[in-house]
Amino acid sequence: MLETVKTFTALSEEFVEESLRLWPVRATAAGIHDYDRRLPDDGPEGFRARSAWLRDLEQRLVASVPWEELPTEQRVDYALLRSRLAVLRAELEEIRAHERDPARCLATALEGVFLLTQPFAPLDERKEALVERLMAIPDYLAGARAALTQAPAAWVEIALEVADGGPVLVNEVVRALLRAFPNEGERIEHAGVRASSGIAAYREALEREIGPKAGGDFALGSRWLDFLLEREHLLPLASEALEGLGREHVALSRRLLEAEERREPGRSWRERAAAARSGAGASLESLEGALARARGFVLEHRLAPVPEARLVVAEAPTYRLALRARTVYLPPAPFDIEPQGSLLVASAEASGRAEAGAAGAESEPALLAAREGWPGRHLQRAHALHCGSRLRRLADDPFLAAGWGLYAEELMVEEGFPGDPGARLGLLLDLLESAARAVVGVSLHCGRMGIEEATDYLVEETGLDRHAAAAEVRRQTREPTRGLGGLVGRLQILELRDEARRRLGQAFDRLDFHAALLAGGGLPPTLLREELWERLGVS
Repeated sequence: MLETVKTFTALSEEFVEESLRLWPVRATAAGIHDYDRRLPDDGPEGFRARSAWLRDLEQRLVASVPWEELPTEQRVDYALLRSRLAVLRAELEEIRAHERDPARCLATALEGVFLLTQPFAPLDERKEALVERLMAIPDYLAGARAALTQAPAAWVEIALEVADGGPVLVNEVVRALLRAFPNEGERIEHAGVRASSGIAAYREALEREIGPKAGGDFALGSRWLDFLLEREHLLPLASEALEGLGREHVALSRRLLEAEERREPGRSWRERAAAARSGAGASLESLEGALARARGFVLEHRLAPVPEARLVVAEAPTYRLALRARTVYLPPAPFDIEPQGSLLVASAEASGRAEAGAAGAESEPALLAAREGWPGRHLQRAHALHCGSRLRRLADDPFLAAGWGLYAEELMVEEGFPGDPGARLGLLLDLLESAARAVVGVSLHCGRMGIEEATDYLVEETGLDRHAAAAEVRRQTREPTRGLGGLVGRLQILELRDEARRRLGQAFDRLDFHAALLAGGGLPPTLLREELWERLGVS
């Protein structure tokens, strides 16, 4: 057994080290700063080299590690590593979105710069990396463009919007560097001009070359959607069953909303939701206050262990609005010395309108704080910072993340947070939207809905205005399984909780259950099961 553990640990560490080297922007996001001065090789040769390494590592892992000899923790890590290898290989060799998605490389370049603006180290320690990544943008985009073939028209539109936001970020970074290092003005300005010129050249190619040749289907297809569900999320349900599950929960949420409507007659739930959504959304100040209240509420009601992990609120950079128009949670880097999470909020001016699903001016930031902050996604990621192996600490399954966020929001409302009469309606709207997103995600990628039909469905079923619904559909064309996360992840967590209650009986303690669940890190919920029972002392 010891030799098997040693062999597996070495292969696991190779995966961590080499994947971070080959994807340097992901390394920065993880708090590994050895590669902060580089952008990845996203040209054809770079993708072939990654694929060859992944194939070789997978073969060595299967041939040299008899997984049944591993202890529980390493056995779970083995399943995680097999999952990551299979999915990365499929993305590179079969799905090949890098050949069709022109927004991907733009987002990588800008994210590489944006992450270096975060205060993980003093600015004088980040300066050279910022300058070099700015300088690298033109060559990086040119190399990535060489890998592109034909792009769906919807993805070209997204890429154009990302490109429009790029110079805004570059200019902000250059101004900050000039204020801090006035004696290096010429070099800094040159880096900024070079980066902006590279983005402008790529944008021109989008308009003149890539856009006019746009075509093909964004849909992943049921075969590969089922592959991702099985191999990435380890879900024992195929896409057709998940679509049915989504429709079932849309109907259930609608019935609950209609019952809520009868408790407060006079306006329909659609009218109340539309009134709330027409507001200005959560301001930075209101969200900061709501986060503080939510954290205090979690401690007072002993809902979950609350780790020390800073969470700040900031305005979202413009380029991110084309990718994710809603408030975005940026998790703490697991290997930074002082990890810090961020809630990136689109200003009312930048987003053009609020897209929140809350039911009132007071409950909207409170529900957002519960879902994304305390005890939501930030609390979950804060626990994952200390969950074992380096491989495990990098895991961030979107089904667990989105599912825990929705579960946490529901938990808080059930306990009486924030004490606003609109909170219950706001929660039900979020549950409805999560179910409708699951229907749309499966239907889009299995070819049963087009963009317009999916937009119509969200408008009709959830009461979202057309602008918000269209933005959601467009995001889902690029992220095949993310729309499923809230619905499926929440149901998986509820199933584990119900099973723990049955198996523990009177000994069940909610705080202990949450502590045991969170201690597993960012694993797919299916992988949390075996360790969960050991932590709870259930044989």
